Amino acid sequence: MNTPSPCGTAIDANRMSSWLARFEGYRVSVSEHRINAWLQQFHRHSETETDLGARILDAVFFVKSEQMEAAFSQIITGLPGWHKNEKKRKGRWRFLAFSVGAGESGDTMLHKFRTALGLAGNQYKSLFIYKSDLLREQLCAQDNIVLIDDFAGTGKQACNAWRDIFAELLPGNPKTYLMVIAAGQRAVDRINQETKLRVAARYILGSDDDIFSEACRHFTQQDKDRLAEYCSIANSQWPRGYGDCGFVLVLAHRTPNNSIPVLYAEHRRWKGLFPRY
Repeated sequence: MNTPSPCGTAIDANRMSSWLARFEGYRVSVSEHRINAWLQQFHRHSETETDLGARILDAVFFVKSEQMEAAFSQIITGLPGWHKNEKKRKGRWRFLAFSVGAGESGDTMLHKFRTALGLAGNQYKSLFIYKSDLLREQLCAQDNIVLIDDFAGTGKQACNAWRDIFAELLPGNPKTYLMVIAAGQRAVDRINQETKLRVAARYILGSDDDIFSEACRHFTQQDKDRLAEYCSIANSQWPRGYGDCGFVLVLAHRTPNNSIPVLYAEHRRWKGLFPRY
């Protein structure tokens, strides 16, 4: 979470320009008109509550596409035994999308990973496989599997997928990593406890990244109470984001549903600035 401007800071041209520059590259263009329309929804109690919306925008942790590519390059260097040169690697390495169904975020991230590391050439083709290939690969304890996705919020999806799919496809117990751009600390702890996956992430979000948490000092309790009302309008089922994570994370290709719904909800009563679909 970024540090927001002090209360009452003017929403002037400089502040608007900073938002436009930070959010450039989101899958739905973020324009000045759309920002103003989003801010105008924050007037349930008074016109001045647009200031609350403005400070939420200040706090948004936005990860651009190029930052995600840089993150993958940084993460891979921390995995022991990996080298782009096959002769310098330890054990066999295989990479695949961490996806339960077709068209999920893992597929997008796998392509971004491959491009970022310069592994798009045919000479690297054998490194990239599908779930259906896992048993045929006969990977053993000296080998390495890297499952690639964008974000782990609560760890529930990863734990379920491990239990229901991946555990039985890896009888040889290779070292298995879940590589993500970002993860909640709660997700990391749960995945470590319930699976054999080792989470490899560039950004770890702690309790102070939960905007509703007592550990978050950027907003007063009154701010949080007001925000909770708006979030309930945006999503009455998960007003604090899925799993009550309370994050303000936005990735260039989509906003995780673990982030607060005022950022992404899209329906008659609320129009998010960063729609997921």
